[in-house]
Amino acid sequence: MYCIGFCFQKDFLYFCGVKRLLIFIFSFVIAFVSLAQPIREVRAVWLTVNYGLDWPRQAFYDRYDIDNQKVDLDRILDRLKEANINMVFFQARLRGAAAYNSRIEQMSEYVSRRGSKAAYDPLAYAVEACHRRGMECHAWFVVYPLGKANSPNISAKMVKTFKRERYLDPGNPETADYLMRLIREIVSNYDIDGLHFDYIRYPDNSAKFPDDDTWKRYGRGMSKGDWRRENINKFVYRAYDLIKSIKPYVQVSSSVVGQYTYLPDVARRHWTAYYSVYQDPVDWLSKGKQDFIVPMLYNSDNLFFPFVDDWLAQSGGRYIVPGLAAYLVGSREARWQPAVILEQIRYSREKNAAGNAFFRTQNFLDNYRGMLDDIKRQYYSCPALLPALTWLNKTIPDAPQGLTAESKTENILHLEWEPSPSRNQGEDIFYNLYRSATFPVDVNNPENLLAVRISGTMSDLKTAPSETAYYYAVTAYDRYHNESRPSFPAYFVNWRLKK
Repeated sequence: MYCIGFCFQKDFLYFCGVKRLLIFIFSFVIAFVSLAQPIREVRAVWLTVNYGLDWPRQAFYDRYDIDNQKVDLDRILDRLKEANINMVFFQARLRGAAAYNSRIEQMSEYVSRRGSKAAYDPLAYAVEACHRRGMECHAWFVVYPLGKANSPNISAKMVKTFKRERYLDPGNPETADYLMRLIREIVSNYDIDGLHFDYIRYPDNSAKFPDDDTWKRYGRGMSKGDWRRENINKFVYRAYDLIKSIKPYVQVSSSVVGQYTYLPDVARRHWTAYYSVYQDPVDWLSKGKQDFIVPMLYNSDNLFFPFVDDWLAQSGGRYIVPGLAAYLVGSREARWQPAVILEQIRYSREKNAAGNAFFRTQNFLDNYRGMLDDIKRQYYSCPALLPALTWLNKTIPDAPQGLTAESKTENILHLEWEPSPSRNQGEDIFYNLYRSATFPVDVNNPENLLAVRISGTMSDLKTAPSETAYYYAVTAYDRYHNESRPSFPAYFVNWRLKK
């Protein structure tokens, strides 16, 4: 809650004049309103498994190690929930290795010291743990880099070595076939909410990438640049269509180079998606082959703001979620102040981007110079729903009915309701819970949103002695983020505490 007060003195009015005073008041009010939190917004983090950067602290060998991994992940997710994060990109495929029980690739050495099928499945646990906290879990999938080690199940014909690193060759048709097998395995076997592609591009300084032989064989007379972009594009189209054929609600997204191409108003030369690494996300968006993209806008000032505008202008009606460099706050590399990230969140919201993603989780949670505290206080003070995926499905679920509220213990309020009839249509239905001191319950006010993506038809809320009387309402919420009308409210008065 904010309180605005003004004290007008004669000498101030005499100096400024009424007109200037009105301009001042108007500007102040506009700045205040710009802080208003939207009810729908992506708030994502990348949770890095490679090198154990975010998780786990060590690879497991026995049951004790597995328990420690679960505890550590739960602690991370608890802190993310406290910060009202609603989406986690969990790194499921690293560089030629898996963080799940794959039949195709070995488990990553950063997860398991056994290197094979594990006694537990990290991705399955991450999905369940995120869902238990009302957050979505998107499997983060590194596409072409393989690292330095040999991958025993990958044919040498698909691999190119460049700068002492190994890469799948995007121009070899067998590469796409292999990747589709991995995609099918993840989407079919895990209750993920999305598949998030990364490194879906040629490597840095790719002019010398050794694919002349592949180009001569499959290039069909195209220039190498156009051929390379077509290789990436064809993979994106095929991946999107495969995922939707298995589970239409699984969201498809990609982290892409932050600068699409050169902008005339930006004098400084910079790395671009289109020319530097042969990545064409605007093509993917225009053809409807992404649900949202996350440009890695890991720069500031004129290498950030104009490119946000550029992406939004070319979004093709899909969502743009600017990725922010939390890792540069306080780092030796840049020594950014938290104010840089805060201003980027403000600008993204002002320009109606779909939200923001933070690289990476530990840097976000480190709270360097109070950055996380400031984000929570100024921008993420309330939970948020995710933007609706109306191009996939725009059917609104039926509203739940029969909401009741009763005191379970002195400090616990038990809410229960009947399932939405939409469940009879075979849909996965979740529920959002709202509370208000006034009737009716305004479900467009984020301050009234208590809990999101509840999987069952009941919820227990902790109450404080001062909480004596509220109206409660519940809505149905599907996997496309469509939300029903609210239920008829339940009114609860704690007579034991109310005088």
